[in-house]
Formats: sequence, structure tokens, C-alpha cells
Amino acid sequence: MKILMTTAISDLYRERLERAYPGVQWRICRSTSEAMEFLPRTDVLVTYGQGFTVDHFRAAEKLRWIHSLTSGLETFPFDLFREREIALTNVRGIHGVPVAEHVFGMMISFMRQFPFFTRMQEHGRWEQHVKFDELFEKTICVVGLGAIGKEVVKRAQAFGMRIVGVNTDGRDVNGVHKVYPADQLKRALSEADFIVVCVPLTANTENMIGPAELDVMKKSAILVNVARGLVVDERALIWALEEGRIGGAALDVFVEEPLSSESPLWRMHNVVITPHIAGRTPRYMERAMEMFEANLAAFLDGKPFPFHQVDLEKGY
Repeated sequence: MKILMTTAISDLYRERLERAYPGVQWRICRSTSEAMEFLPRTDVLVTYGQGFTVDHFRAAEKLRWIHSLTSGLETFPFDLFREREIALTNVRGIHGVPVAEHVFGMMISFMRQFPFFTRMQEHGRWEQHVKFDELFEKTICVVGLGAIGKEVVKRAQAFGMRIVGVNTDGRDVNGVHKVYPADQLKRALSEADFIVVCVPLTANTENMIGPAELDVMKKSAILVNVARGLVVDERALIWALEEGRIGGAALDVFVEEPLSSESPLWRMHNVVITPHIAGRTPRYMERAMEMFEANLAAFLDGKPFPFHQVDLEKGY
């Protein structure tokens, strides 16, 4: 069996894999372009996914399983995978802890005015006449109650917040006071002081936060987007922020990345911008390799994957 990895890994991981699976031929490349010549002879592909086209996957005639090292799957050709019966797994949930911590860092920064004080520090100004608030007893709406959403819920409980959430069918989720189905999204948004968006990008979630959804939010509401840029209508959001229709936004993802220096979002004092780094952590590869190795052992034994096989019909 031939396994191709399109990202460099440490010698520690490489040596461990070679010892644990002596019957496997490993090809570990530092980039997608370097990996292309080996793809047609590959049985298993481990990749972040960038740089591959439908034609590349068509040429991979032996390919049986792809393990994505990221939770985002929007670049993969699901129709082809269904046609060829290529299994797809990913590392869904790997970002739960760092993203949830990032979310609360942003929320606290709004309540305690950290961006303002950073500006004051740059000018050497001692300024105490600022409006502060607390997370305690505020309502948070978590849009998307998957692995990341559930980690956000755990932290919201610790801060004594009221928690509402949105998932596809309104089924109960532990720790959430009220769960709304997706067709009642606007009702859930209208209750919230903070809206945290952490859904996968699919045909159903693209622009799910648009003008109508922004219009029902409280004027003091803070929108936190750690999903994908296309989940939020960016033009509508800019208008809502400029017009004071919502209180502010913490944005880690954007329709086009890097975010253009011409975007008005950069110059808004009610916006906190981070460059798609909410999921960054020094423990990323450690967690990713644990999932991959568990899935590989199952695959070699002809057993179901223990971690996150993707539903090729739903796209997640």
C-alpha cells in the first residue's frame, strides 16, 4: 500500500509511522506540487487539500481514501468521490479548543474595551471614562453546534451566560438552554448579545447571515465569525456596522483572504480583525496525527473509521 502525504512532518512522526506500519510505502512531500507525480500510484492521500483539481483526482486511479488535515472541505470534488467511492475523512473538532478560546478572547475584548486601551497605550494616554460590561448573564447564540460550537458552549457555561443555539433540526444539545432549528435562525439571533458563527461552509450555509438576519439582531449585538467568510454577507455586514445596526464584529475569516487593505473593516473601531488564525495551536499536528493513525489502523483492518468520515452527500 502506498500512502502519500503532501505536508512535511517531523522526523519523530515519520519514524513512528514507519515502525508501526512496515508494510506501507510512505511518500512524504513538502508541497502539493512535489506530490503530483506520485498521486497516480497512491492508495491513500493525507493532505490539507490545496492545489488539487478535479483532473488531479481523476488521474489518481488507485486512490481509495483521502484524509484531510483540515476541517474545511469546500475545495474537494464530492461528486467525483461519490462516483469513485473514495472515502473522505477529516480532523473535524481539532480546532475546538483553540477556536473557542479565541472566541472568548474576542468577546472579553469587547466587554473590557481592550482594543480601545491598546490605542490609548500607543498614544501614552490614561483614559478611564469608558463604558464597560460583563459576559455574565448575557445571551450568546451559537450558530452551529458541532465540535467547535460545543466547546464554545462549555466556556459560555463557565461565564454564567444564557445559551441559545442553532442546528439543522433543533435537537437538544447538552448545556444549551434553547436550541432552534435552522429555519428559526432569525428568532435565535434576535435574542442574542453575542452571535458566534461556527458552521461549515456548504450550499445551505453560504450567506446564511445576510441583511434580513442582521436586521433582527440587537443594536448592541456583537457578531463573531470563526466559520468561513462566505457564511456572512460581507457587504451587508459592513453596511450594518457603518450604520450602527449592530454593536460590532470580531472577524477571523473573510470572503477574500488576505483581506484587502482597502476594506473599510480595517478602519472600524467596532471591529476586531484576526487573519484566519483562530484555530492555530502548537498542538495541531499532535492531534491531527492521533486521528490519522487511528483511522489508518481501522482502514488496514477493514473496519469503520473511528474519526470523522465525511458524508459525501451532505458535504460535512
